[in-house]
Amino acid sequence: MVVSFSTLLYSHCFDMYARPITVTPLVSNPGAPAYVGMRAIFNSGPLTITDEEGIVTAVIEDHETIIDIRTIEFDDGGFAILRQGDQVHFDADTDIQGGDFKITEGPEFNSGGQATYYIQKIETAAP
Repeated sequence: MVVSFSTLLYSHCFDMYARPITVTPLVSNPGAPAYVGMRAIFNSGPLTITDEEGIVTAVIEDHETIIDIRTIEFDDGGFAILRQGDQVHFDADTDIQGGDFKITEGPEFNSGGQATYYIQKIETAAP
């Protein structure tokens, strides 16, 4: 029997924790306008560095920020899967600042229909 993690597990997690995002597909669909209606789970925490054997060698207090998406939501919506260089926007909420972010790495797919991206906040240069 085949188990669909995307339907049986991730759909409920996304219903509870995902936030709406606006996607600007600069790389995945160049020239296309930004689109809304997508959602992602946002997570930010300390950066952990490991060696080749998986042993933690350092924890940097700066942080790394990731988003997770359900790939089926992009497939069913007719949108190209996000790629490095695309941009996403989150509105501020009680536990995140929000703003514009650039995808710096990813996607990393798991076998259950979820993709993880590393993102970096886009900051405007000081005058």
